[in-house]
Amino acid sequence: MDNEEDFLADETTASDAEQGVEPDITEATDVAGNAKKRSHTKLIVVLSVLAVVLVAGGVGGFIWHEQPTFCNALCHQPMDPYVESFYSGDNTLLVTAHADNDTECLACHVPTIAQQFSEATKWATGDFKDPLAMTKTGTREFCLACHDVDAIKTTTINYGGSARNPHDSHYGDQLECYSCHRVHRTSTLYCSECHKDISGPPGWDA
Repeated sequence: MDNEEDFLADETTASDAEQGVEPDITEATDVAGNAKKRSHTKLIVVLSVLAVVLVAGGVGGFIWHEQPTFCNALCHQPMDPYVESFYSGDNTLLVTAHADNDTECLACHVPTIAQQFSEATKWATGDFKDPLAMTKTGTREFCLACHDVDAIKTTTINYGGSARNPHDSHYGDQLECYSCHRVHRTSTLYCSECHKDISGPPGWDA
């Protein structure tokens, strides 16, 4: 009986082919279409995940770029001492006052893209000084963007028991803040070069 059914099925198929009847390809088309849709969906998922990773990495990198540890992440030499001084808690250093006030490096150091490229090139080629030369960032204009000059003058009236005020000297506005104040290095009182009766706070050079 089974052989007879198989024979009839073969005969029907042959008969259809002879009469030019096209086979039903709907099922094959559906399978191909579903495979294409699945492939397209996978591509969208992969691209979406990649986009999320890139955005998260970019945001994370930007946040890290704002942190002091970024400064010496690659350029250990010569940046380690500056980052170490930031976290040292050494109250004789001006950087500690900034760190205690949650003032990060980029609040004062805002390098341009060209400067960062130049620094990276110098570091990669070893064409840099160690320790780095002091940068004269602390100009009056720069520092007074955050600090109130009148409040500063008030805190140093009759400084050290003298009749002098180093923040209101006979030089007027001619002296820059960096004349005395160093951020990552030991500060020195410029006035004491002439006025021997006064000296800087504890931990200063003079």
